[in-house]
Amino acid sequence: MSETRPDPQHWRDLLRREITLPSALEQVPTQQALGRTLAAEVRSPEAMPVVPIAAMDGFAVRRNDLTAPGRTTLPVSAELPARPGEVPALVPGTAARIMTGAAVPHGADAVIEVEASDADPFGPVPARVTFTLDVRPPAQRHVRAPGEEVSRGELLAAAGDRVGPGLVGLARALGVAALPTRRRCRVSVVVTGDELTAEADSPGSVRESNGAMLAAALRADGAEALPPLHSGDDHSGLRAALSRAAADSDLVLTTGGIGHGAFDVVKTLLGEHGSGTSCFAHLALRPGGPQGWGRLDGGVPVVHLPGTPVGALVGYHLFVRPVLGGAAAAEVAVRLGDVSADTARRPPGAVHAMAGRLRPGEDGREVVDLLPGRRLAPYGRADAIVLLGAPGTEDGWARVVRL
Repeated sequence: MSETRPDPQHWRDLLRREITLPSALEQVPTQQALGRTLAAEVRSPEAMPVVPIAAMDGFAVRRNDLTAPGRTTLPVSAELPARPGEVPALVPGTAARIMTGAAVPHGADAVIEVEASDADPFGPVPARVTFTLDVRPPAQRHVRAPGEEVSRGELLAAAGDRVGPGLVGLARALGVAALPTRRRCRVSVVVTGDELTAEADSPGSVRESNGAMLAAALRADGAEALPPLHSGDDHSGLRAALSRAAADSDLVLTTGGIGHGAFDVVKTLLGEHGSGTSCFAHLALRPGGPQGWGRLDGGVPVVHLPGTPVGALVGYHLFVRPVLGGAAAAEVAVRLGDVSADTARRPPGAVHAMAGRLRPGEDGREVVDLLPGRRLAPYGRADAIVLLGAPGTEDGWARVVRL
């Protein structure tokens, strides 16, 4: 009798319900907060700009001193570069040469762009300037009012938002020295297998790559990846590695040892024939079908991933990223482009994960091409995992997880 295999989406939902990671608030200097997740909203402590400033190079004037239509000649009473310092009030009946970003003097209610004058934009400040205007400029022409860009108390970013370069720049411009971020989730990776070594220097040995790959994925998703640990295929070594990992981590990942063989040490130590603290399933997913999860010492959650590199990578993006949180973990529907790489026989009833590369289609809408190659090889240039046969997708479409 064939085994009923759980749907990958149901497994993902299960892990999201059962695993809650700590979200303590940590104040981080603004310039070090890139990539972090906000634990609280951020509001502006002040208006920006604080005072009226010029939005153009030109001349600050009083509109009542202008003739329009016609020509107006005014003496130039001051030069105002964009630099710190007090700005004198504009003398009535005069103009002040002003640069973009400089504070507009009290009394001025418009800035006339230099192109509308007879002044040399690059020459010394003239004694007099003549404007030729068809109409009188509206009030505050080319003047950025206080709070025009950001008002005091305005919401800059909400809790749960990812800190990007724009927020870093905005916060610095407003004098926000630190941002309230979630403490980075500390994650340990425990890699199992006697055959895994630093170098494949003997028959039967395999270079260990899952630890480095998963640590890189964790860092890309904003987690703190602790140095990977390695355990052989024995219970005592695995027990010691898991205990060490649980002592330092908010979440532990294991790779390997969850199949149906005699040396599947993770399953025999933690499954129903061992401590019973983890449960295991073979999902309707290829590759990456074998999966598991449970709890270690102190209730620390653990997610068990397959030992094959491509299975571990697929399992991480489908099941670990949603636990870590963030919009990047969401699946999106994308039209299929080049599918010539889909040459293998795909039995029905399972979701098939393939490496893909996104690009704009002829109509500007995004499409994804399947990449040729076997196992991990196509992921060297992939930027998406394409889930063929996922429930709810129409012909010519697929669910996609961005890498």
